[in-house]
Amino acid sequence: MKKWKVLTSVAVLTLMLAACNSDDTTPAKDDNKTEENAAVTESAFPMTISSLSSARETEEGKSVTFADVTFKEAPKNIIVFDYGFLDTLDALGVEGVVGIAANGGKGNFPEHLKAKYLNDSVADVGTLKDIDFEAVAATNPDAIFISGRQSGFYEELLKITPNVVFIGSDNENYIDGVLESVDLGAKIFGKEEKAEELKSALTAKVEEVKTKAAGYENALVAMYNEKKVSGFDNGPDSRFAYVYNDFGFKPATTDITASSHGSDFSYESILSVDPEVLLIIDRTASDVETIKAEIENDIIKQTRAYKEGKIVYLDGVNWYFSSLGVTTESDKLDEILNELK
Repeated sequence: MKKWKVLTSVAVLTLMLAACNSDDTTPAKDDNKTEENAAVTESAFPMTISSLSSARETEEGKSVTFADVTFKEAPKNIIVFDYGFLDTLDALGVEGVVGIAANGGKGNFPEHLKAKYLNDSVADVGTLKDIDFEAVAATNPDAIFISGRQSGFYEELLKITPNVVFIGSDNENYIDGVLESVDLGAKIFGKEEKAEELKSALTAKVEEVKTKAAGYENALVAMYNEKKVSGFDNGPDSRFAYVYNDFGFKPATTDITASSHGSDFSYESILSVDPEVLLIIDRTASDVETIKAEIENDIIKQTRAYKEGKIVYLDGVNWYFSSLGVTTESDKLDEILNELK
Protein backbone atom coordinates (compact mmCIF):
# COMPACT_ATOMS: atom_id res chain seq x y z
CA MET A 1 0.00 0.00 0.00
CA LYS A 2 2.78 2.41 0.90
CA LYS A 3 4.53 1.52 -2.32
CA TRP A 4 1.39 2.39 -4.30
CA LYS A 5 1.10 5.74 -2.52
CA VAL A 6 4.72 6.53 -3.29
CA LEU A 7 4.24 5.67 -6.95
CA THR A 8 1.06 7.77 -7.07
CA SER A 9 2.85 10.74 -5.54
CA VAL A 10 5.68 10.41 -8.03
CA ALA A 11 3.19 10.26 -10.91
CA VAL A 12 1.37 13.38 -9.69
CA LEU A 13 4.65 15.22 -9.21
CA THR A 14 5.74 14.19 -12.71
CA LEU A 15 2.49 15.50 -14.21
CA MET A 16 2.84 18.78 -12.31
CA LEU A 17 6.38 19.27 -13.57
CA ALA A 18 5.28 18.45 -17.11
CA ALA A 19 2.51 21.02 -16.83
CA CYS A 20 4.95 23.64 -15.55
CA ASN A 21 7.35 22.87 -18.35
CA SER A 22 4.46 23.12 -20.82
CA ASP A 23 3.53 26.58 -19.48
CA ASP A 24 7.13 27.72 -19.77
CA THR A 25 7.52 26.72 -23.41
CA THR A 26 5.34 29.51 -24.87
CA PRO A 27 7.33 32.49 -23.55
CA ALA A 28 10.51 30.61 -24.38
CA LYS A 29 9.43 30.49 -28.02
CA ASP A 30 8.59 34.21 -27.97
CA ASP A 31 11.98 34.98 -26.47
CA ASN A 32 13.67 32.92 -29.15
CA LYS A 33 11.70 34.73 -31.85
CA THR A 34 12.67 38.12 -30.39
CA GLU A 35 16.30 37.07 -30.28
CA GLU A 36 16.05 35.77 -33.84
CA ASN A 37 14.57 39.06 -35.08
CA ALA A 38 17.25 41.02 -33.28
CA ALA A 39 19.90 38.80 -34.83
CA VAL A 40 18.47 39.40 -38.30
CA THR A 41 18.51 43.18 -37.70
CA GLU A 42 22.05 43.06 -36.35
CA SER A 43 23.19 40.90 -39.24
CA ALA A 44 22.41 43.77 -41.62
CA PHE A 45 25.26 45.77 -40.08
CA PRO A 46 27.77 47.06 -40.83
CA MET A 47 25.74 48.62 -43.66
CA THR A 48 27.10 50.94 -46.33
CA ILE A 49 24.67 53.54 -47.69
CA SER A 50 25.07 55.82 -50.69
CA SER A 51 23.37 59.22 -50.75
CA LEU A 52 20.55 59.49 -53.29
CA SER A 53 22.75 61.96 -55.21
CA SER A 54 26.51 61.66 -55.48
CA ALA A 55 27.01 65.44 -55.73
CA ARG A 56 25.09 68.68 -55.62
CA GLU A 57 25.77 72.33 -56.36
CA THR A 58 25.04 74.72 -53.50
CA GLU A 59 23.14 77.99 -53.89
CA GLU A 60 26.54 79.71 -53.89
CA GLY A 61 27.64 77.64 -56.88
CA LYS A 62 30.01 75.33 -54.97
CA SER A 63 30.03 71.65 -55.94
CA VAL A 64 29.70 69.23 -53.01
CA THR A 65 30.41 65.50 -53.30
CA PHE A 66 28.74 63.15 -50.83
CA ALA A 67 30.70 60.14 -49.55
CA ASP A 68 29.21 56.74 -48.80
CA VAL A 69 28.29 56.18 -45.16
CA THR A 70 28.94 52.94 -43.26
CA PHE A 71 26.71 52.41 -40.25
CA LYS A 72 28.11 49.98 -37.67
CA GLU A 73 24.62 49.60 -36.22
CA ALA A 74 21.15 51.03 -36.69
CA PRO A 75 21.19 54.76 -35.80
CA LYS A 76 19.61 55.62 -32.48
CA ASN A 77 20.17 59.39 -32.31
CA ILE A 78 18.86 60.87 -35.55
CA ILE A 79 18.97 64.45 -36.83
CA VAL A 80 16.68 65.23 -39.79
CA PHE A 81 16.89 68.57 -41.59
CA ASP A 82 14.53 67.71 -44.43
CA TYR A 83 10.83 67.85 -43.56
CA GLY A 84 9.92 65.48 -46.37
CA PHE A 85 12.31 62.79 -45.16
CA LEU A 86 11.16 63.33 -41.57
CA ASP A 87 7.64 62.68 -42.83
CA THR A 88 8.83 59.45 -44.52
CA LEU A 89 10.69 58.19 -41.43
CA ASP A 90 7.62 58.91 -39.32
CA ALA A 91 5.39 57.00 -41.77
CA LEU A 92 7.80 54.06 -41.64
CA GLY A 93 7.54 54.01 -37.84
CA VAL A 94 11.18 54.96 -37.20
CA GLU A 95 11.93 56.15 -33.67
CA GLY A 96 14.99 57.98 -32.35
CA VAL A 97 14.71 61.43 -33.93
CA VAL A 98 16.51 63.71 -31.47
CA GLY A 99 16.77 66.91 -33.52
CA ILE A 100 15.01 68.79 -36.33
CA ALA A 101 15.17 72.21 -37.97
CA ALA A 102 12.30 73.57 -35.89
CA ASN A 103 13.19 77.26 -36.19
CA GLY A 104 11.85 77.93 -32.71
CA GLY A 105 8.49 76.51 -33.75
CA LYS A 106 8.00 79.38 -36.21
CA GLY A 107 8.84 77.53 -39.41
CA ASN A 108 6.51 76.18 -42.08
CA PHE A 109 6.32 72.75 -40.48
CA PRO A 110 3.96 69.96 -41.61
CA GLU A 111 0.83 70.08 -39.49
CA HIS A 112 0.60 66.30 -38.97
CA LEU A 113 4.12 66.18 -37.46
CA LYS A 114 3.87 69.09 -35.03
CA ALA A 115 2.60 67.25 -31.96
CA LYS A 116 5.31 64.60 -32.09
CA TYR A 117 8.33 66.70 -33.05
CA LEU A 118 7.75 70.31 -31.96
CA ASN A 119 8.28 69.74 -28.25
CA ASP A 120 11.02 69.73 -25.62
CA SER A 121 11.93 66.07 -26.24
CA VAL A 122 13.28 66.92 -29.71
CA ALA A 123 16.12 69.43 -30.02
CA ASP A 124 15.72 72.51 -32.19
CA VAL A 125 18.89 72.50 -34.32
CA GLY A 126 18.21 75.64 -36.34
CA THR A 127 16.39 76.35 -39.58
CA LEU A 128 16.41 74.77 -43.03
CA LYS A 129 19.14 77.19 -44.09
CA ASP A 130 20.83 78.17 -40.81
CA ILE A 131 22.18 75.28 -38.73
CA ASP A 132 22.91 75.52 -35.00
CA PHE A 133 26.01 73.31 -34.96
CA GLU A 134 26.37 73.39 -31.17
CA ALA A 135 22.80 72.14 -30.77
CA VAL A 136 23.47 69.39 -33.32
CA ALA A 137 26.63 68.25 -31.52
CA ALA A 138 24.86 68.28 -28.16
CA THR A 139 22.47 65.54 -29.32
CA ASN A 140 25.43 63.21 -30.01
CA PRO A 141 23.93 62.13 -33.36
CA ASP A 142 24.89 58.90 -35.10
CA ALA A 143 23.02 59.88 -38.28
CA ILE A 144 22.28 63.24 -39.92
CA PHE A 145 19.99 63.46 -42.95
CA ILE A 146 20.22 66.56 -45.16
CA SER A 147 18.87 67.80 -48.49
CA GLY A 148 19.59 70.62 -50.92
CA ARG A 149 19.11 73.53 -48.54
CA GLN A 150 21.81 72.15 -46.21
CA SER A 151 24.28 70.85 -48.82
CA GLY A 152 26.59 73.80 -48.24
CA PHE A 153 27.01 72.71 -44.59
CA TYR A 154 27.99 69.14 -45.44
CA GLU A 155 31.71 69.43 -44.59
CA GLU A 156 30.97 71.15 -41.28
CA LEU A 157 28.47 68.46 -40.27
CA LEU A 158 31.05 65.74 -41.01
CA LYS A 159 33.09 67.15 -38.12
CA ILE A 160 30.26 66.10 -35.80
CA THR A 161 29.67 62.65 -37.31
CA PRO A 162 30.83 60.92 -40.49
CA ASN A 163 27.30 59.57 -40.89
CA VAL A 164 25.82 62.40 -42.95
CA VAL A 165 23.46 61.19 -45.68
CA PHE A 166 22.16 63.40 -48.50
CA ILE A 167 18.61 62.36 -49.35
CA GLY A 168 17.93 64.68 -52.30
CA SER A 169 17.24 62.53 -55.35
CA ASP A 170 18.57 63.11 -58.88
CA ASN A 171 15.89 60.89 -60.35
CA GLU A 172 14.21 62.63 -63.29
CA ASN A 173 10.99 60.87 -62.36
CA TYR A 174 9.71 62.72 -59.30
CA ILE A 175 7.65 59.90 -57.82
CA ASP A 176 10.49 57.43 -58.31
CA GLY A 177 12.59 59.85 -56.23
CA VAL A 178 10.01 59.64 -53.44
CA LEU A 179 10.04 55.85 -53.60
CA GLU A 180 13.86 55.85 -53.47
CA SER A 181 13.81 57.84 -50.24
CA VAL A 182 11.29 55.41 -48.75
CA ASP A 183 13.56 52.50 -49.68
CA LEU A 184 16.58 54.28 -48.19
CA GLY A 185 14.88 54.80 -44.84
CA ALA A 186 13.48 51.26 -44.88
CA LYS A 187 16.89 49.72 -45.55
CA ILE A 188 18.66 51.58 -42.75
CA PHE A 189 15.97 50.98 -40.14
CA GLY A 190 14.68 47.56 -41.19
CA LYS A 191 11.22 48.74 -42.27
CA GLU A 192 10.97 47.01 -45.66
CA GLU A 193 7.51 45.53 -45.13
CA LYS A 194 6.00 48.89 -44.14
CA ALA A 195 7.82 50.52 -47.07
CA GLU A 196 6.12 48.24 -49.58
CA GLU A 197 2.73 49.13 -48.12
CA LEU A 198 3.44 52.87 -48.34
CA LYS A 199 4.83 52.70 -51.87
CA SER A 200 1.91 50.66 -53.13
CA ALA A 201 -0.62 53.14 -51.72
CA LEU A 202 1.23 56.13 -53.19
CA THR A 203 1.63 54.70 -56.69
CA ALA A 204 -2.06 53.76 -56.74
CA LYS A 205 -3.00 57.35 -55.88
CA VAL A 206 -0.67 58.70 -58.59
CA GLU A 207 -2.51 56.57 -61.14
CA GLU A 208 -5.81 57.93 -59.85
CA VAL A 209 -4.61 61.52 -60.40
CA LYS A 210 -3.29 60.65 -63.86
CA THR A 211 -6.72 59.37 -64.81
CA LYS A 212 -8.28 62.58 -63.51
CA ALA A 213 -5.71 64.79 -65.30
CA ALA A 214 -6.33 63.03 -68.63
CA GLY A 215 -9.83 64.47 -68.64
CA TYR A 216 -8.63 68.07 -68.95
CA GLU A 217 -7.28 69.87 -71.98
CA ASN A 218 -4.47 71.57 -70.06
CA ALA A 219 -3.36 73.07 -66.75
CA LEU A 220 -1.05 75.70 -65.33
CA VAL A 221 0.87 75.61 -62.06
CA ALA A 222 1.38 79.02 -60.45
CA MET A 223 2.77 80.07 -57.09
CA TYR A 224 1.52 82.99 -55.03
CA ASN A 225 4.06 84.73 -52.80
CA GLU A 226 3.79 88.18 -51.27
CA LYS A 227 1.28 89.44 -53.83
CA LYS A 228 3.39 88.16 -56.75
CA VAL A 229 2.63 85.25 -59.05
CA SER A 230 5.18 82.87 -60.58
CA GLY A 231 4.49 80.41 -63.37
CA PHE A 232 5.84 76.90 -63.94
CA ASP A 233 5.83 74.69 -67.02
CA ASN A 234 7.20 71.18 -67.60
CA GLY A 235 10.81 72.18 -68.35
CA PRO A 236 13.78 70.33 -66.80
CA ASP A 237 14.56 73.16 -64.36
CA SER A 238 10.98 73.81 -63.36
CA ARG A 239 10.35 73.16 -59.67
CA PHE A 240 6.90 71.75 -60.30
CA ALA A 241 7.45 70.04 -63.64
CA TYR A 242 6.34 66.80 -62.02
CA VAL A 243 2.73 68.02 -61.94
CA TYR A 244 2.83 67.63 -65.72
CA ASN A 245 5.43 64.90 -66.19
CA ASP A 246 4.41 62.60 -63.32
CA PHE A 247 0.84 63.56 -62.43
CA GLY A 248 -0.28 63.69 -66.05
CA PHE A 249 -1.54 67.26 -66.56
CA LYS A 250 -0.87 68.73 -70.00
CA PRO A 251 0.92 72.10 -69.76
CA ALA A 252 -1.03 75.15 -70.92
CA THR A 253 2.32 76.60 -72.04
CA THR A 254 5.89 75.39 -72.41
CA ASP A 255 7.29 78.88 -72.84
CA ILE A 256 8.04 79.92 -69.26
CA THR A 257 11.59 80.93 -68.40
CA ALA A 258 13.20 77.99 -66.58
CA SER A 259 13.68 78.49 -62.85
CA SER A 260 13.24 76.40 -59.73
CA HIS A 261 11.34 79.32 -58.20
CA GLY A 262 9.33 80.08 -61.33
CA SER A 263 9.36 83.24 -63.40
CA ASP A 264 7.41 86.42 -62.88
CA PHE A 265 4.10 85.61 -64.45
CA SER A 266 1.50 88.33 -64.44
CA TYR A 267 -2.22 87.81 -64.18
CA GLU A 268 -2.38 88.91 -67.81
CA SER A 269 0.02 86.06 -68.65
CA ILE A 270 -2.31 83.57 -66.99
CA LEU A 271 -5.22 84.93 -69.01
CA SER A 272 -3.20 84.74 -72.23
CA VAL A 273 -2.63 80.97 -71.86
CA ASP A 274 -6.13 80.55 -70.39
CA PRO A 275 -5.72 77.15 -68.66
CA GLU A 276 -8.65 74.85 -68.06
CA VAL A 277 -7.19 74.02 -64.64
CA LEU A 278 -5.25 76.57 -62.56
CA LEU A 279 -3.25 75.10 -59.67
CA ILE A 280 -2.22 77.79 -57.17
CA ILE A 281 0.50 76.99 -54.61
CA ASP A 282 0.34 79.37 -51.66
CA ARG A 283 4.00 79.99 -50.82
CA THR A 284 3.01 82.19 -47.89
CA ALA A 285 1.09 79.27 -46.33
CA SER A 286 -1.69 81.64 -45.35
CA ASP A 287 -5.42 81.10 -45.18
CA VAL A 288 -6.91 80.31 -48.59
CA GLU A 289 -9.63 82.90 -48.23
CA THR A 290 -6.96 85.54 -47.67
CA ILE A 291 -5.29 84.99 -51.04
CA LYS A 292 -8.49 84.39 -52.98
CA ALA A 293 -9.21 88.10 -52.90
CA GLU A 294 -5.83 88.71 -54.57
CA ILE A 295 -5.94 85.84 -57.06
CA GLU A 296 -9.55 86.00 -58.19
CA ASN A 297 -9.38 89.53 -59.54
CA ASP A 298 -11.13 90.94 -62.62
CA ILE A 299 -8.45 89.49 -64.93
CA ILE A 300 -8.53 85.96 -63.52
CA LYS A 301 -12.33 86.00 -63.57
CA GLN A 302 -12.06 86.01 -67.38
CA THR A 303 -10.17 82.69 -67.45
CA ARG A 304 -11.75 79.35 -68.24
CA ALA A 305 -10.45 77.93 -64.96
CA TYR A 306 -12.39 80.52 -62.96
CA LYS A 307 -15.55 80.26 -65.03
CA GLU A 308 -15.59 76.46 -64.75
CA GLY A 309 -14.65 76.36 -61.07
CA LYS A 310 -11.28 74.73 -61.71
CA ILE A 311 -8.97 76.93 -59.63
CA VAL A 312 -7.31 74.65 -57.07
CA TYR A 313 -5.56 76.17 -54.04
CA LEU A 314 -2.72 73.98 -52.77
CA ASP A 315 -1.11 73.88 -49.32
CA GLY A 316 2.20 75.77 -49.36
CA VAL A 317 3.82 73.73 -46.60
CA ASN A 318 3.19 70.43 -48.37
CA TRP A 319 4.09 71.69 -51.83
CA TYR A 320 7.03 73.97 -51.07
CA PHE A 321 8.61 72.99 -47.75
CA SER A 322 8.08 69.26 -47.25
CA SER A 323 8.00 67.72 -50.71
CA LEU A 324 9.17 64.14 -51.29
CA GLY A 325 7.73 62.86 -48.02
CA VAL A 326 5.60 59.79 -48.61
CA THR A 327 2.65 61.02 -46.52
CA THR A 328 3.03 64.57 -47.78
CA GLU A 329 2.93 63.42 -51.40
CA SER A 330 -0.19 61.40 -50.71
CA ASP A 331 -1.79 64.48 -49.13
CA LYS A 332 -0.82 66.59 -52.17
CA LEU A 333 -2.49 64.12 -54.50
CA ASP A 334 -5.58 64.15 -52.28
CA GLU A 335 -5.74 67.94 -52.56
CA ILE A 336 -6.02 67.64 -56.33
CA LEU A 337 -8.48 64.75 -56.23
CA ASN A 338 -10.72 66.45 -53.68
CA GLU A 339 -10.89 69.73 -55.59
CA LEU A 340 -11.28 68.35 -59.11
CA LYS A 341 -14.38 66.24 -58.57
